Amino acid sequence: MDKHIVRYGLLLAALIFLLSVPLVAVIAQDSTEEPVATEEPAAVAEAETGETQPDTGFIAIVRYTHSIVRWIVVVITVIAIIKLIAGVVQGSAFDALAQRLMLAFSMGVTLQWVVGLILLVSLGSVTGFGFRHFWEHAGIMTVAVALAHMHNRWKNAPDSTRYRASLAIVVIVLVLVFVGVGLLPQGWRVLPA
Repeated sequence: MDKHIVRYGLLLAALIFLLSVPLVAVIAQDSTEEPVATEEPAAVAEAETGETQPDTGFIAIVRYTHSIVRWIVVVITVIAIIKLIAGVVQGSAFDALAQRLMLAFSMGVTLQWVVGLILLVSLGSVTGFGFRHFWEHAGIMTVAVALAHMHNRWKNAPDSTRYRASLAIVVIVLVLVFVGVGLLPQGWRVLPA
């Protein structure tokens, strides 16, 4: 069986799992709650009182998942940078570990992007409502995801070129992520809101 089919199958299975857990939790929560007829939508309540309503249900779970995946990607990125810098400095062969780290990096960034798109849609930002910053964030992150997969273009290049190109890709993606997150109204946060 082709390695790529297995890898993308595992990524798809992980994505389906990540999406099904929040849906099951929301369905279970909704079935146990009694509907209240006097409840106002969060946007109306926020406009009238000036206070933001806490996220509940599906949006809270997707936002939390987006935050958790972020830290997984950070750990993979730090390990990849260390390995790539060591490979450039030592002039060593581009081994299986470097390949796996670059694959994990590109898949992690892609998974974060997919979860972010689900969050964007679930917040209602796709239909407009003046959330320009969300669209700027999504656009920059889309470019970052595309660049994260560019390491495959150098798979037949000499080892030193592969290390330098992979390191450059990781650094450029990090700069794009830094700028993209900085465009959001809340900017950089360590914990989910």
